Amino acid sequence: TTVKFGQALSNRPDVVGPAYVTELSALQDNVGAFSSNAALETIERDLGASVEELFEEISDEPVASASLGQVYRARLRGMPPGKEVAVKVQRPGLAVTVPLDMYILR
Repeated sequence: TTVKFGQALSNRPDVVGPAYVTELSALQDNVGAFSSNAALETIERDLGASVEELFEEISDEPVASASLGQVYRARLRGMPPGKEVAVKVQRPGLAVTVPLDMYILR
C-alpha cells in the first residue's frame, strides 16, 4: 500500500514538489515480481483446483508485475489454440497489509 501511495503521489507535483515527483516516479516501474510458486499456490487455493486442471498452459514467469499483483499468460482447458487469457494474481499478504497501511495513514 505504501508503494501504491507513493505511486499516486508521483503524479502530484502540486502536493509533493518536483524533486519528490522525480524520485517517486521510480516506483511506477521498479516493482519486483514475487515467486511464481507463490502465485501458482494462490491460484490453486483461490480457484479450488490445480493449475493443471484449470489451464492447458500457463507462463512460467509473469508477463507483468506491479505493486498489487502480477499477470501470467495462460490458455484455459478447452480453449481453442491461439486463444489466451491473462491471469492476474494478487501479491501475497495484501489482505493483511492494505488494511494495516490504511489504518496507519489515517
